[in-house]
Amino acid sequence: MITGIDHVGIAVRDLDAALRVYRDKLGFHVEKIYVHETEEVRTAVISSGTCRFELIQPVSEESPVAKFLARRGEGVNYVSLQVDNLDHALQEFKALGLTVLREVPTVAEGRRYSFLHPKNTMGVLFEVTGP
Repeated sequence: MITGIDHVGIAVRDLDAALRVYRDKLGFHVEKIYVHETEEVRTAVISSGTCRFELIQPVSEESPVAKFLARRGEGVNYVSLQVDNLDHALQEFKALGLTVLREVPTVAEGRRYSFLHPKNTMGVLFEVTGP
């Protein structure tokens, strides 16, 4: 069911400042930068070799990422798990007693994803993504 880690989402207050660290000092390549209206975030997808990250800056105080930053500060927000069949995986997770946060997966930049509530996963928010 899980085929690997797709990427890690990192919450940041200032995307441009984060890029000065990740791109300019750590050498990550910027694949794309986009605004996700539904999630109310500005995101940079960065990579180096097989490592992929999303640097996520809220553009609204109502954004879930803004609320995360207020509670926990900058840092790892979630780990994205790649699955071979998203709909089937979400059904399996629910059957195992995990709380799926979005029954209908969100679609952004050609990707479908949902989340597993961290109360069921030892405090880790997992994004689940796949076809």
